[in-house]
Amino acid sequence: MDKQYFLELLHKHLNGEATDVEQQFLIKYYELFRAEPDIIALLGDEQKETLKNEIKASVWQNIEEDGEPGKKTIRIKPWFLKLAAAAVIIGVFATGFLFLRNHPGNKPTPLYSVHKQKPNLFIVLPDGSRVILSYGSKLSYASSFAGLAKRDVYLEGQAFFDIKHDDLKPFIVHTGKLKTTVLGTAFNVKALKGDKTITVTVTRGRVKVSDCNKILGIIIPNQQIVYNKQKSNTTQNIIDAKIYTGWTAQDDLHFEDVTVAEAAKVLEERFKVKILFSDQLVKSKYFTSTFDKSASLEQELKSICIFNDAFYSYDKEKAIITITGKIN
Repeated sequence: MDKQYFLELLHKHLNGEATDVEQQFLIKYYELFRAEPDIIALLGDEQKETLKNEIKASVWQNIEEDGEPGKKTIRIKPWFLKLAAAAVIIGVFATGFLFLRNHPGNKPTPLYSVHKQKPNLFIVLPDGSRVILSYGSKLSYASSFAGLAKRDVYLEGQAFFDIKHDDLKPFIVHTGKLKTTVLGTAFNVKALKGDKTITVTVTRGRVKVSDCNKILGIIIPNQQIVYNKQKSNTTQNIIDAKIYTGWTAQDDLHFEDVTVAEAAKVLEERFKVKILFSDQLVKSKYFTSTFDKSASLEQELKSICIFNDAFYSYDKEKAIITITGKIN
């Protein structure tokens, strides 16, 4: 498919005029063209996120299982192999996803991130909020928050949330009977299966915790609410939040189809540096990789740059890193 024909299909898709066959072509080739500047300019953030999610849905539709009872054979159709290579996607099946098609005009369909591997999983939500999901945990959320009054997500397990601020659209984490409501902040929720308690810890901003009947408390940084699921009561504590969020850096961290800019934010927080970009194209490139918890900053920077055809310079005195594209 040439670029001009792809842009024609993209315009038809945005106007709701694309046929089912054209939609499939668009999804199939989007990964090959999404780094093009005119395509990036044409699509909004949530439109890009929706197309990306539909690509993942089509991936799973093209996985076939057969073989002897108790034995599974996974076959990937040839077009996806070419697509994955072009998009520099490594280990795309490391994390299990169940995606449903999101048709224009319908209510956004839910996405499920079920994380079973040992490394923690870094997720970017449709609104740009960032989540680190602990292994064995599950997070459910809408494929798009556009047109919704609230940003509702449903957690089973443990996750650290860094929420993009939006005064008009509160972000709500549902864990059993509890709701944790924020507008823009960073906090940890621990609601592991089998635990007698649900724990909410704030590292930045302010959150409101409530059950079905009442507000249980409003907490600020270095405060925590512990809810006893059996007794339906709570305790509020003053703590060192770093102790309760340290798990995010104790294991390897898996990045699943995220931009270089999104990964850079994690490195900034982990290594206390500032990362700048002199090339916007590199900033918007997507990649998949796992960062070793023991790796140095420079090892992780080299990994990112190798995957995305870029290089970096590091001013250690100022703790400033600049990433740019390679000059041909």
